[in-house]
Amino acid sequence: MDLFASLGFKGATTRAIAQAAGVSEAIIFRHFATKEDLYDAIITTCIEKRQEVWECEAPVIKRREDISDLLRGFAQGLISRNRQDQTFIRLMLYSALEDHKFRQRFFESHRSPYMLAIREKIRRGVESGEFSETDPQLTMLSFFWSLLQYSVNRFVASAEPPTKEADARFIDNLIDVYVTSLKSPVSTETAAIA
Repeated sequence: MDLFASLGFKGATTRAIAQAAGVSEAIIFRHFATKEDLYDAIITTCIEKRQEVWECEAPVIKRREDISDLLRGFAQGLISRNRQDQTFIRLMLYSALEDHKFRQRFFESHRSPYMLAIREKIRRGVESGEFSETDPQLTMLSFFWSLLQYSVNRFVASAEPPTKEADARFIDNLIDVYVTSLKSPVSTETAAIA
């Protein structure tokens, strides 16, 4: 995983992989017919780990009714995972940059229950008039992309990652921007009168 994450699919040779694993290339090819099969197994493992985390998060998500709570839970979890292990982001970036056939699997791997819950909460808020008229899917994706860009810039491209306090400030600011922009002018005026 580390070789693919640091060198990409094209740069990680089976010879280097065998050396890192302490085995011969023949052993690798005994278990995986091609380098692509090995890469696919690594991506599958990464995605399965993410899905295990989401399964643990699912009961917590159901208890979060407030849009700020949903956004915060999603943001904290994503940034925390990316801070602890940048391998997934690096693999995803290399896959996208190399136009590798597995890149779509990475993007599909970001369909967490949080994203579904956020989109649904926005949809219901638009329907009820609590939120301004907006596209729930695009709004949820733009929030995710902001988090992903932060993770790439701060954990992959930066020489030194930010402090956890800086992560928290970023999350707070991003949530403030999103929640403020979602609020319907009518619901804001009603709150001001009350």
